[in-house]
Amino acid sequence: MDPQVPGWLASLAVLVFLAVLIRLWWSPQRHAPWLAAALLLLFNLTGLHWIFTSLHVYGLMAAPIAATATLLLALYVSLFTLAAGVAIRRYKLRPLAVACAITLAELLRGYLFTGFPWLNWGYLQVDSLLAGFAPVLGVYGLVFLAALCAAWLARLKPGPALAVLSLHLAGGVGLSIHWTTPLGEPLRVALIQPSIDQQMKFDPAHAKATERSLLELLAVATPVSAGRPVAADLVVLPETAFIDTWQRLNPETRELVQRLIDRSGAALISGLPLQDAQGWSNSAIALQPGDNGQWAYRYDKHHLVPFGEFIPWGFQWFVDLMQMPLGSFRSGGLAQPAFLIKGQGIGLNICFDDLFGEELIAALQDHRPGVTPPSIWLNLSNLAWFGDSIALQQHLNVGRMRSLETGRPMLRATNTGLTAIVDAKGRVQESIASQGRNILLGQVQGMEGATPYNRWGNTAIFILVALAALAAWLQARRRQQGSAR
Repeated sequence: MDPQVPGWLASLAVLVFLAVLIRLWWSPQRHAPWLAAALLLLFNLTGLHWIFTSLHVYGLMAAPIAATATLLLALYVSLFTLAAGVAIRRYKLRPLAVACAITLAELLRGYLFTGFPWLNWGYLQVDSLLAGFAPVLGVYGLVFLAALCAAWLARLKPGPALAVLSLHLAGGVGLSIHWTTPLGEPLRVALIQPSIDQQMKFDPAHAKATERSLLELLAVATPVSAGRPVAADLVVLPETAFIDTWQRLNPETRELVQRLIDRSGAALISGLPLQDAQGWSNSAIALQPGDNGQWAYRYDKHHLVPFGEFIPWGFQWFVDLMQMPLGSFRSGGLAQPAFLIKGQGIGLNICFDDLFGEELIAALQDHRPGVTPPSIWLNLSNLAWFGDSIALQQHLNVGRMRSLETGRPMLRATNTGLTAIVDAKGRVQESIASQGRNILLGQVQGMEGATPYNRWGNTAIFILVALAALAAWLQARRRQQGSAR
């Protein structure tokens, strides 16, 4: 999304676009579904064009092959909504059934083959009043409501249009409800955006220069005055900030990092790869004052990215066409403990992890004695693979949705952007421009308590879709019986 375009206007445009698709599926014209398919493919291709940048610019894949792969991914993403469109047209589904079909299609895309919910219709409503339903129904609930509103709009009648307005006003009321409450004092944070170019990041020839750059930023983020810290309680480096395991880093680098932590009193969380007896993992570690270079906490990425972090069966040939430092990582546990600091539980997730709200809330549902639930989310990402593209804003919106669903703020520390502090209502409080080498200093208020989504997860939307489908079937049956008389 263009930062100059108001978020609510972009969400409204998506709603109108979906209404156009539904109108075309309802149209008796033979060309209408083909036009809908072309528009949907173009929409997804525009939203995913950054895949080409990753494959061609940074992966050095031949441009025709990279373009074909990008087109195929856009086609794959489109197929789910297209399947819903086929059902809408074939069975002449009315608005309630239309919402069920589109929601089921998105749920299938979010779970099948480990899931790829990027460009989910619900994420595209994060700035609309419908977002007020996210703490209850989650992102898939927003899919259902957006599809229902789009179907009503597609009818081009005053009554359904009034229903759309009423549903949005109800969502606005939902946005005013506070499901969670502040916990303790705000935490002072320093989120470091090193802006290491992707073509240099994993090049061994530039490893020392990268480490020097990180150390310079750490020194700025951990100032002291009269022997007391003046900047932050927590300093954060992004995903794979260091490209080697902590044990293999230059001893002088490790010692200097620990010295900076000791003098400032701040804890440090940094992304980096780790290796142990179980294999490699895309991880993050936390270092605290007095740790003597031994990490106090570790998080291993749970939801791995196909092709980037594991190679699906039968696709080694495709990976061989790229020149990327790809790994075969193992997955971390589903509900890993939070990192505890100053009374706050920091719930970590790395890059692709935060696209799966149903997985993140597992940490909030862990009620074992002695387990502290997250009061603040922290996402570490490296989106330098995708250049200065729309992918950065798309991923920020994903994090905002997680905050809305769970009633907890989200910190985002990224390599090239968008580094930000998001509050418990999904609003960006502070951020820094993409592609810039900078440090975001700010405060974040941890939250406690539970939203309905924290308790139910996607169960609520499954029940809603089942009830709506039953209601739609009963309506259709009554119409058939009425026409038979």
